[in-house]
Amino acid sequence: MTVGSTPTVRSSTDIIPPGQARTAGYRYLHVTLPVSVTGAAITNLTLLGAALTGNSADSAVLSLEKYPGGTAAPYTSAELSTLAAAINPASPVTQDIFTQTPALVPGEEDALQLYDESDISGLTLPSGQTGSVLPYGFVGHAGASRTIPVGTDTGTVTLSIKIPLQAQAKDDPYTVALTFVPVQDTVTSITESPQAQLPGNQAAFQAAIDRLGTPVLKTLPGTTRTGTIFCGVRTAGAPNAATASLDGSVAPVSLAVGATARIPANATACLTGGTGGADYTIIPFNTSITASRSLTVTTSNTTATVGAQSLQEGGPVRTLSADRSTPAGLTLAGVQTQQTSNSQVTTESVTSPLARLQPQGLPSGTPPVGSQVVIETSMGCTDTPSPRTGTVRAVGPNAVLVTDDLNPAGGLTLPDYQEIVDTVTNVIWPSITENLGLPADADNNGGRVVLFYTSAVNAMTPAGASNPVVGYSLARDEYATASCALSNVGEVIYLAAADPTGSVNSNVRTVSFIKGQAPLMISRELSRVINNSRRIRDTGAPLEEAWLSEGLADSAAEFVFYKATNMTAVGTAITPGLNPRSNIALSDLTTGSNASRRVGAFNTYVNLDYGLYRTFLQNPNQIGPYWVNPSTANLTNAGRGAAWNFLRYAVDRYVQTTGKTEASFWKALVDSNTTGLTNLQGVLGADPVTWMNDWAVAAYADDAVPGIASVFNAPSWNYRSVFAGLSGFPLNRRALTSGTPLTLTYEKTSASYLRARVNANQQAGVTVTSPEPGDFTVTVLRTQ
Repeated sequence: MTVGSTPTVRSSTDIIPPGQARTAGYRYLHVTLPVSVTGAAITNLTLLGAALTGNSADSAVLSLEKYPGGTAAPYTSAELSTLAAAINPASPVTQDIFTQTPALVPGEEDALQLYDESDISGLTLPSGQTGSVLPYGFVGHAGASRTIPVGTDTGTVTLSIKIPLQAQAKDDPYTVALTFVPVQDTVTSITESPQAQLPGNQAAFQAAIDRLGTPVLKTLPGTTRTGTIFCGVRTAGAPNAATASLDGSVAPVSLAVGATARIPANATACLTGGTGGADYTIIPFNTSITASRSLTVTTSNTTATVGAQSLQEGGPVRTLSADRSTPAGLTLAGVQTQQTSNSQVTTESVTSPLARLQPQGLPSGTPPVGSQVVIETSMGCTDTPSPRTGTVRAVGPNAVLVTDDLNPAGGLTLPDYQEIVDTVTNVIWPSITENLGLPADADNNGGRVVLFYTSAVNAMTPAGASNPVVGYSLARDEYATASCALSNVGEVIYLAAADPTGSVNSNVRTVSFIKGQAPLMISRELSRVINNSRRIRDTGAPLEEAWLSEGLADSAAEFVFYKATNMTAVGTAITPGLNPRSNIALSDLTTGSNASRRVGAFNTYVNLDYGLYRTFLQNPNQIGPYWVNPSTANLTNAGRGAAWNFLRYAVDRYVQTTGKTEASFWKALVDSNTTGLTNLQGVLGADPVTWMNDWAVAAYADDAVPGIASVFNAPSWNYRSVFAGLSGFPLNRRALTSGTPLTLTYEKTSASYLRARVNANQQAGVTVTSPEPGDFTVTVLRTQ
């Protein structure tokens, strides 16, 4: 076989992107050489690049010269080396005059061939030559056939390169000499080059595939085709020590199980399958706190995941029985949208300086049992007044329980009320105040909060509504009447009354329902009373933003859960109890001597948190921990679940990294003069959105993937285990299909979980695009 030295075709085309500098363009050169064959026909004759010793930059470039006789000085040694390393093999092209982009030369769409280093590792250079064979080359043809018959000039081979244009034309290379080594490839393959990937060349490239029948398809990252991906192709340097790579190449990302890597948006990454295959979860996260953003992920050469981390979808809710000796069970009921409004009084309604506030609403001091008080039940400062007369039913060291004299008959009994006050005294109050601190005492009643059971709360639920209002507190009650005429000037939690016959709006509220709701509602609203009263009366700070206020209220219920597993309602200690950062699993709740009490505490205090979190996990890209005015009640629930879960993650990480107590974290949030993300950043000493990003990874990785970094742990709960007793872990994860783009809209601080597998000894491309790439981080987690 002989390759002639006199080209039958020469082509030089300069292509500069419209509107850009000359240095953004390339000179595309190709030559077609005749091939003569003796003895027997040759199929898939390929000329591989040869980086011979002495070539520039350890590349296939033997020499480079400027225009002879021109005014430009010859290239210096450094210039030669730099330019030689920048020269890339390419498909033979001309210029599309309409788009001013490279257009494949007809019949040469398959000329460029790429190889794995292992494909060429056994090849040797001709006798007397040293250096290395490069993993790219150009395949010969006889017309449309890859088989060149015996004869003189019966075939051709086209060699093609692209060279960066210089700032001045006089400095462009004019003559280029390259070195190649001929081989015969036993496999018929076709390579989709960077030029073939251009939209205008896709049809011509597909025609070349069809012409070859069923060739092995080789591609580069960024392709939409399914084939063997080449992440990086050496164009200079020694094997396993490349100093230059083909344009479009990407350094492959090789991760151990549990390891992560960040890949930029508007870029392509390359993942490896290792020797046994690898499952990956790709987690885009919108870091914007101002707007939703869209992002598209496209993979190439991936398959469906097979690892054990493939998640069980959440199914119909069921009840899980505890240990046979204890008939307790976890019940995750439908999440109720409970109105817990801060009633954040507008600046138009509240005008007097905080320093001049004086209690004027509720009577000063502790009222005795049986006495009557008048409590305003309207919601704002300027609403139509709606005072209700109530009777004091029970008094404890931390609570005064009052019932509305207009409540329906057949309600709770005095022992019921006393039990509620005892629960506040021994379980709710200590667990919340030790974390958040004490509320203000606007009514000078010994620091007690007023629990007002009133049918005015019942009246807020329309007839037949599925989400009853069962309680709330109002920030307006902390203001003086001079600032808010309808303020009660005291710490009040409003609670729905029992209504066995449905006399209020035909909504039946049984005694058992009201008793069951009381501990949770009092817990949540006590945290809100503490936060609002301290900000209004003590620090003068603005009221907390809704997302963080709700997160704190839902976290307070979790505080009480821990206390309830350690203490009875009448103050008897229980051992052993459950505590934060003990990775509570399902068996910790449902088995053992204290299973009934633990399951009861879960259902009473944490059931709602899990229900809210479940709603978030089902659509994690629709809302995040940081939210403002969600468009639906369901999104509000999901946002609350995300905020609660993030705060639990944040306080655990805070305690473990600073050595400080959990209480110091919560108290700092309450005592701050700032709100929202600014408040949180002041406490964490770090950007909370960065922590939210890590939390989003932890939501998938914790207790599921070995070897993860500590920032991806959630040490208080084994959520997957607990959710296993509640119809399965409901995280919505999406399977990526090779070559099919997946575009999602991500709300502020939200994420998604995208799954793909790279088979053994393979590489796969992951291309991420977004109109606002700076607002995204994209984490790749190897899960198997």
